[in-house]
Amino acid sequence: MAPPDEQVLQLPLSQLGQAFASLRLVDPQAEKLLVQSLKRYGQMSPVVVCSDPCGDYQLLDGFKRLRASQQSGVLTSLRAKVLSVSTRAAKAAMLCLNWTSSSVSALEEGWVVHTLCRDDGLTQMEIGQLLERGQSWVSRRLSLVERLSDEVQAHLRLGLLTSTMGRELARMPRGIQEQMLHAILAHHLTSREVTRLVDHLREASPKESEQCLREPRRTLAALSKGETVVRDVRLSEAGNRLLMSLARVERSSALLLSLVGLQGLAQLGDGELLTLASAIGKAERAATRVSQALVDVLESSQGAQDDRRQQP
Repeated sequence: MAPPDEQVLQLPLSQLGQAFASLRLVDPQAEKLLVQSLKRYGQMSPVVVCSDPCGDYQLLDGFKRLRASQQSGVLTSLRAKVLSVSTRAAKAAMLCLNWTSSSVSALEEGWVVHTLCRDDGLTQMEIGQLLERGQSWVSRRLSLVERLSDEVQAHLRLGLLTSTMGRELARMPRGIQEQMLHAILAHHLTSREVTRLVDHLREASPKESEQCLREPRRTLAALSKGETVVRDVRLSEAGNRLLMSLARVERSSALLLSLVGLQGLAQLGDGELLTLASAIGKAERAATRVSQALVDVLESSQGAQDDRRQQP
């Protein structure tokens, strides 16, 4: 027999509570595939639940399996491992149960951190100790959630946006987030397209932003066209090579800035920055040399223009 704190029971679907469901993302496509699996093979592994103070069972792991079971109509109960843990430990368990399979997103981690901080009153240090993560990790996850508008988070929980879209929208002011949300839904934008548009909006003028949000497909087409640098007939072969290189540097810099920003770093796991430290140092030194070289070129260009103006 299993120990009392990890007993396994066969529980009716109606007894599986979903009080913690708002801390996990909905993935309609994955649920469709799971429905087929349940019809063909039945339940392969137990879900995980905890018993709340009222004696009810609350689901911690297996939300997709529960929804797929309800949709399939094949299963009326699920095999469940029952954990005897506190509410705080239950929330921590939701992450621990999924970290081994890497099936939890930074946004879901952020939701758990947020509820531990705002609802349970834990400090960031206490949350880090509970989850065995550093305080900077806790801070980044908390910031990721608190930068997102309530409307965006509601759509994420319903599975109408992907976690990647959520991370990208968190890079924008809340007012722009909701306008971007409406553009995503109205124009059926993909995660990759959202990333490109957010990169563009962060550098765009107010007029360009307005047009982008009103006609995102037109903006995407223009961005794609702009990726191919047109040769300038005024320039030599060497001049055009330099022109193309400068354009590549500009695009790469925009991407790099998004990756090393707060939301980009929030996607990294503990210890990854240390692993990347050497590469970051090399890139920083290379960028410094390039920046200084470009400054020197601009100064020389300005000097040449001044000399021509002074000529009779």
